[in-house]
Amino acid sequence: MDSIRMEKFHAMKRYRKTKQFRPSLLHYFATLLFLALFLSSPLWLPRACSCLLSLAAISGTKCLVLLCNVVVVFLVRVSASKPSQPSPADIYEEYMNRKVSNELQDERKSKMRTEEEDDSEEEEEVISEIDKKAEDFIARINWQRRLEERRLLSYGYG
Repeated sequence: MDSIRMEKFHAMKRYRKTKQFRPSLLHYFATLLFLALFLSSPLWLPRACSCLLSLAAISGTKCLVLLCNVVVVFLVRVSASKPSQPSPADIYEEYMNRKVSNELQDERKSKMRTEEEDDSEEEEEVISEIDKKAEDFIARINWQRRLEERRLLSYGYG
């Protein structure tokens, strides 16, 4: 696949992940409640089981069937309340926004590269000028030292 299709595929995948699971305060509360019930189950589970067994003995299997049906209805409603799939228009809009932002970033990077190249050329010119001045200075100092040596030799101090 070409890069555009891969980018579109990844955008759709990210969009689905963000839309699938958005926990709310109610979701956190329900999780906390079930965790508390689970951790406290040694306290209430034996009593609940004995109550269910006595209820089943009194009313027979009809009560258990009714209880199971209530659980099934609850599970069906929860599964039906899941969010629907995002529309292709939303996914395409997100993809285009990302593409435009990526192109803008590429343009900025290319501008920065050209500026850096210009700066590096200017730096090279400055460095070459400094090198030239340093060499001239060293040559002048060496010439002055030779000149002083000759004067000292000519006056007989050496």
